[in-house]
Amino acid sequence: MPSVNTTLSNCYLPLPATKPSSQIDPCHRPDGSGSGNKSNKPRIRNAKTLRLLSIDRHILSSSTGSSLIEIGHTKVLCSVHGPRPISSSSSGASNTKGGDDMDSGILNCQIRYAPHFGIRPTSKVMMSHTNLDGYSGGAPLNSTATTPHEIELSSRLQDAIAPSLPLGLLKKNVVDIFVMVLQEDGSAFTSTFNAAVIAASLALADAGVEVYDLVSCFSVAVVPSAVCVFGSDVDINANTGGQEYGNEEDGGGISKVDSNFRLLADPDEEELAITNSGTKGQGGIVTVAMMKNWKEVVFWDQAGRLPSAVAQEAAEMCREGCIIMHRFMRQALIGKQHIATK
Repeated sequence: MPSVNTTLSNCYLPLPATKPSSQIDPCHRPDGSGSGNKSNKPRIRNAKTLRLLSIDRHILSSSTGSSLIEIGHTKVLCSVHGPRPISSSSSGASNTKGGDDMDSGILNCQIRYAPHFGIRPTSKVMMSHTNLDGYSGGAPLNSTATTPHEIELSSRLQDAIAPSLPLGLLKKNVVDIFVMVLQEDGSAFTSTFNAAVIAASLALADAGVEVYDLVSCFSVAVVPSAVCVFGSDVDINANTGGQEYGNEEDGGGISKVDSNFRLLADPDEEELAITNSGTKGQGGIVTVAMMKNWKEVVFWDQAGRLPSAVAQEAAEMCREGCIIMHRFMRQALIGKQHIATK
């Protein structure tokens, strides 16, 4: 039976209207909870700490399998339908994998943004499509038409999920994955993509579809040390969930191979905006999706120019983050139906 206790944490909590910043304090990063205690002091995390995570599955009665993933303020709902017999519309759909010779199954993936979904105005401008004259072109984000942004996300999701499916065993069958983005706090190709991959893989397992392994996904932002400051006004003893958050030396995410860079695990929207626009061509973002038990990377994406040694170090941090995510996914699948970090 579908879960009757499924709720969205911070569902009606508006994102804070903060002034644009050009600096990051790696030791005092918000964890995505909004507030930490009754005094409304923000909860904090260091450079290697994840945002608050909530995982729920089997929540939609009309779907074969479903899941709800929250990473900070990023909220993604996924439903899986099938396997079902292939129809003419399925074989000719976009964002499909396999099925060309009918000797294997077909995987359909689609990511859509909910109408009036939660996103900050600055990010909405960054995501809008413009033509050569500077005027907006294509379908707006809140329209019913599929945007190029959604098509690209859907294609990436399929690339990450398809290696985990034995499509050869699903002859003449199709599996449909539908992902709805309810709120976004980070880049679409990092935070939203990570949540979509985790939600899709967990929903497939919830639907009873045979998979090689669960696919987890994680991102790391690499920023120059020049844009990092220490000694934030945030009280480090406000509410750290009983975890030591360290200082500039052990919690600042300094690169082991190049002290000119800092590595930030699970970056939020503000940190990604600084990485993309405030680093003067330096810095970047690394995203890795992998099947932990098979020790196989199924998706790798890097944005920005990085020294090879720093990029490798960021990828290794992504791998460690994927292992942590995989542990929570497994716990939600075979243990508790709802998992939430504190």
